[in-house]
Amino acid sequence: MFSTKINIGQLTSLMIQHGIKEVVISPGSRNMPLAETFASCPDFHCHAVTDERSAGFYALGVAQQREEPVAVCVTSGSALLNLASAVSEAYYQQIPLLVISADRPQAWIGQMDGQTLPQTGVFGTLIKHTVQLCEPANETDKWYNNRMINEAMIALTLHHPGPVHINVPITEPFFDCSATQLPDERMIQLVEGSSPLLFKGWAEAQSPLILVGQLSPKVAEKISPLLEKLGAPVLCESLSNLSGEKFNTLFDLTLLSEEKRQALTPDLVIYLGGHLVSKRLKKWLRAVQPKMVWRISPEGAIADTFQALTYVVKADPYEFLNSLQSHICPRHHIYNDIWHSHEVEIAAHIRFSEELSSLRVAHDLFSQMGEGSSLVLANSSSVRYAQLAKLPKGTSVYCNRGVNGIDGSLSSAVGIATADPSRPVFLLIGDLSFFYDMNGLWNTILPQNLHILLINNGCGEIFRTLPGLPDTETTRHFVMAAHGTSAQGWVESLPCDYLMAKDFESYRKQLADFTHHQGKAVLFELFTNPEKDEEIHKRFYQQFEL
Repeated sequence: MFSTKINIGQLTSLMIQHGIKEVVISPGSRNMPLAETFASCPDFHCHAVTDERSAGFYALGVAQQREEPVAVCVTSGSALLNLASAVSEAYYQQIPLLVISADRPQAWIGQMDGQTLPQTGVFGTLIKHTVQLCEPANETDKWYNNRMINEAMIALTLHHPGPVHINVPITEPFFDCSATQLPDERMIQLVEGSSPLLFKGWAEAQSPLILVGQLSPKVAEKISPLLEKLGAPVLCESLSNLSGEKFNTLFDLTLLSEEKRQALTPDLVIYLGGHLVSKRLKKWLRAVQPKMVWRISPEGAIADTFQALTYVVKADPYEFLNSLQSHICPRHHIYNDIWHSHEVEIAAHIRFSEELSSLRVAHDLFSQMGEGSSLVLANSSSVRYAQLAKLPKGTSVYCNRGVNGIDGSLSSAVGIATADPSRPVFLLIGDLSFFYDMNGLWNTILPQNLHILLINNGCGEIFRTLPGLPDTETTRHFVMAAHGTSAQGWVESLPCDYLMAKDFESYRKQLADFTHHQGKAVLFELFTNPEKDEEIHKRFYQQFEL
């Protein structure tokens, strides 16, 4: 019989799937449900060793002899500390020792309760990986535990073998071991880019979908021909630096239609590159739960973005795509035709109103900045506007999308323009991002190829789109940071030309001067109305929701 504790069932199920066969158990009360579950499991050979210090080295010996991961399970408190010597030996000998410790609930750590100490991280630098499970209260908690356990199991042998620690909090009462079966947990596997499992999975997929996140221009140029030859739909955002008629860049608008979403469900998703901007895409894939999801990672790192990850493919994106192409027969996917037809339809219906709005301004910049330019996008609204356009050929796109903060966008643009003065550099930035980083222009010499398009609507406009956010004086002041500041005085004190428009006609007259400006850095400040912007945004998106 198995423990009724959800986290213990999850751990046991995944230990079995990841091939753990030997478990060394030291006695205790807090780890009783772990011991009972492990001992009741026919997949495990359990060993009872009373002294934890001895148990650690006993498990080490079994692992050395069998040349496979071995688990050692102890109760809470000082019992865990007695494994330190064995853990350090496993670390330096590169032996895959899985340390499982029962723990008191986190709320009681440091509260003068018995047998409590901060168990997570207790081995310091002498452990490859440490995870802290939770006691699940909802589906998100269960997903978190599943991911943490899979990460720990993969870490046992990733790059090189070594010790890993899983800490399991267990709340009283914990003697109920009446469960008759273990949960059916999703296993995440680490595979190499040349694994036959991948070739088989690709061959069997009827609706394979390739997602490309943020890439450097050089990597994008290298993998672009390989992606084109696979015959599957490739969804890529502006930050992927991919361009071409065979790639789907307007998918965020396609997914506004519920009817289209239902018809486009993939059975295989391959995700390579960095961050994806589209919340709509991520929400859709989390809901439909594709049968297979592969994350291509040179480091073998787990990123379960869609909560359906099945394979972490340890490979460079180019090497993976090259290997996949060389082992399969190219075939035409009808699924690709469906995506392409939607792309063509969306492109034909995109219209921007003849009004001064942030949407219109961004569209005009993207269409008129010229081929071979560098485009720097600030976070929040700016980076999202770029998903609505086909960028000019040869555009290199940059954005501080690692953490997605608003700080540093202006400074990064100055650095990019300085490093390559042969290319015009355009920065699309909002008022909060600009004023937050305005010292990025505090230089005696500014690059002459720098063009800054500042959309100033007097607030953090993107916050207006948050569902349920009340429109009150408090939210305008403390959430949206409403203000009446202009960049004019600051910019005119610098080696930088300044343009400004407050209406559509004035904006149109100066746009060409801005995009073709030479001889000095230039900033074009456009003042838009946030309420009007919101109204225009709603009208624009509503046309694609049918």
